[in-house]
Amino acid sequence: MRFKKMIFISAVCLCLALAGCGKTATDSGALTERNKTQTASERSEVSAPSASAAESAESGADLPNGVVAVVNGEELKPEDFGYYIYNEAVVQMYAADPNADFSTFDWSSGAGGKPISEKVTETAIADAVADTAFRQKAQEAGYSVSEAEKTASDLVDDAIERSGEDGFKKTANALGISGAEQYKKVYTNIAVFDDVAEDFQKNPTRYISDPSVLSGYADDRGASVRQILILNDTSKGDAMTIAAEVNQRAKSGEDFTALMSEYNEDSQKDKNYVYTFTRGEMVSSFEDAAFSLGIDQISDIVKSDYGYHTIKRVCGAYELRNYWKAQSDIKIAENAAEMLNFDSVIKMAKEAAESAEQ
Repeated sequence: MRFKKMIFISAVCLCLALAGCGKTATDSGALTERNKTQTASERSEVSAPSASAAESAESGADLPNGVVAVVNGEELKPEDFGYYIYNEAVVQMYAADPNADFSTFDWSSGAGGKPISEKVTETAIADAVADTAFRQKAQEAGYSVSEAEKTASDLVDDAIERSGEDGFKKTANALGISGAEQYKKVYTNIAVFDDVAEDFQKNPTRYISDPSVLSGYADDRGASVRQILILNDTSKGDAMTIAAEVNQRAKSGEDFTALMSEYNEDSQKDKNYVYTFTRGEMVSSFEDAAFSLGIDQISDIVKSDYGYHTIKRVCGAYELRNYWKAQSDIKIAENAAEMLNFDSVIKMAKEAAESAEQ
């Protein structure tokens, strides 16, 4: 019962951005409260899965010239990080100032004397590495990435045919993406994550033989939850009374999915729907409750503008992402941050956006 806020989009909406839609399609209903449009470029982007530091990552590695990181043998070069810098820059900008303008924002500002630009670059490295590891491990588990790769290639070809090389480049550059190959990589990584995130809830053992181990890989960046929503205007009776009963039954050990099937008034067609999201994406009361839970814990009643929620946190794509990253051989160049050149990526995005608006 939500729609994505504008600084978070799925692979589907990344394809819409390439098609020139400029705005994100929405799901029915809403659990997100900060549905932001980037003022300078009117572009939207995804919250690619951001990874916490993995023990297997080797920082300061001596890598070949021009290589920022190596993930299970796959080399990542500076141009592979542009989108991640742009995406995290917008996320951090809105976190600092919900009314900020991308074209004029001061990236040298930040808490504790650490510039936002530095925090953005660190997170971009972690995100790109995590995305790469996730896609690789999903393929090792038997997931075919060929469909996503073909869709990405077709999107680029269609965009170039429709708008020409220059038109495609402006659209890609406005998202921090330098060219066609980088766009294809980003789209493929995001599409794989989105698809696996959904499939994992139905077929967890397809991806990991013992899903219970994932409970040790939760973090405060991304979460998956089930919920039972009783709407303010429910036809079942007094909303608070019903919500209290449902919450008590859930905490007493009744099957949560059975209670969802019986009571959940979420607008999702699948009443057992699992929400997977990052910080900053959902309305604050829902988000705060979700991230305060451990795996398999159930919340107290959570009030939002839509009604009363009982939330259960479950293992999902972010826990799987963290596990797969920890199982990966990751090396990061000693001068990785300097190689990425934050300022050049932001300048490219600004200039492309301004050109597109003329």
